[in-house]
Parts: sequence; C-alpha cells; structure tokens
Amino acid sequence: MTFQVIGNGTQTMLAFHGFGRDGTDFKTLEPSLGNDFTIISFDLFHHGTSEIKKNNEGTEFNAADLKELINQYLLIHHTERFSLLAYSLGGRISLQLIELFGDKIDTVLLFAPDGLKYSLMYHFITKTKLGKTMFKQFITTPGLFFFLLKLLNKTGIVKNSVFKFLNLQLDTQTKRQRVFDTHLFFRNIHPDLEHVKAIINTKPIKLHLFFGRHDTIIPPRYGKVFMKGINDKRALHILDSGHHLIKDSANEVLKKILNKP
Repeated sequence: MTFQVIGNGTQTMLAFHGFGRDGTDFKTLEPSLGNDFTIISFDLFHHGTSEIKKNNEGTEFNAADLKELINQYLLIHHTERFSLLAYSLGGRISLQLIELFGDKIDTVLLFAPDGLKYSLMYHFITKTKLGKTMFKQFITTPGLFFFLLKLLNKTGIVKNSVFKFLNLQLDTQTKRQRVFDTHLFFRNIHPDLEHVKAIINTKPIKLHLFFGRHDTIIPPRYGKVFMKGINDKRALHILDSGHHLIKDSANEVLKKILNKP
C-alpha cells in the first residue's frame, strides 16, 4: 500500500481512511497530532494510488496478508512500537491490527469504526455465489436497487441521511465498481471482537472511540455495545456530528483528550 507522511512527531501512528477517501484525509488532523506523531497514512487497496494486480474475486486478502504488509513496513522503517488512527472502513482494519500486534500498540484513535457489528447482508453479498452475482449485476443495472431505495425512503424505512449517503456513494458505475471491488477485497478482514476487548483490557493500550451523535451509517449504539466489554469507560466519545468526523473541529477534541494546550 502507498502512503502519505503527515506530521513530524517522535511516535509512529499508522492511519487507515474510510471508503471513498484516501491517505490525504488525515492531513486535517495534523494540528492536533502532528507534533507528537509521524502519521503514516495509507491508501487502502482500490483507493488513492494503491493498486492490486490480481482479479479481485480471486484475491483472498486476509489477516495473515495484512500482518505481512505491516510487518514489512515495521521492518523497513525500524519501527518497534506504533499507534493507530482510523475512520470508518479503516476501523475494521485497525481492530484486526489490535489482534495481530497488541504487544506493539500504544494509542488507538477510531472514528466511526466499521467492524463493530457483523452484517448478514454483507456476508450474503460478499461470500455467497448468489449474493456476489446480484452484487455484480447491480454495477451495470442499478435501476431496481434505486427504485426500491427511493420507495423505502418515502415510507420512512430508510432514513434521509442513509438515502443521501447511498446515492452519493453509488451514483456512477465507477463508484459502484469500487464498492464491489473494495467489499470483496476486504471481506476476510473480520476481527474477533471479544479477543480485541481482552487485548485492550490487558495491554497498556490507550483507546478512544469517536462517534457522531447523528450518524445513521455507523451509529453510536455500536460503540456503546462494544464498550460494555472495555474496562476504561472514558474511551467512548460522542460528538455532535453525523458520519463525517474527520474535520477541523476534531482537532479541539483530540487536544483535550491528549491533554495538549
């Protein structure tokens, strides 16, 4: 994976962005993090300048592959310990990394992290033959999907924020192809949450979870359920925001949490 370097601090922080974003996203948080951390902000595969050569449906990217990638970075850059920063999709990757590198991690900052709730629909469209066939067909012929989405929005079953989010992410064939490629590529990254909690509770890891109070994509209740198994109840932070959390206002929150002037 390619990456951006943000900040010039003495501590290393590996960062993983959300779907449809890229490694430049965390430049926004440099004012609060850049003096203490050197942020290595990766472009996830199928995003930014990171490329994957194999046919996506035949690629089995899993936890072992992720571990090898990060180990290569740590070895090349002579890094013994690191922290994690992630948003949305990147949160699932970071939760997996806690399982893989728990002994090496200092601080974890997760904004609206994916991976806290396993979706049966996600399993269906990425791991079953019928689901993948329907998912692929949706790329070129999305008419029925958008008709049903609009109907469900009008009846109130799908909230306006979700309706707008899905339309924004899926309104072109290029965007729909990236959704398909990304979801299939990362379908085998599924952290064991009970194991993750056990590691956080027994290692000197400083965890902070951030959720938007009005987020209907990854709502705060996911974080509240996860927090039932975390000893440090101060780790959960509910912000007056929607799903988009990586913005200038997050710097003031981070400064307060990290006890910075």
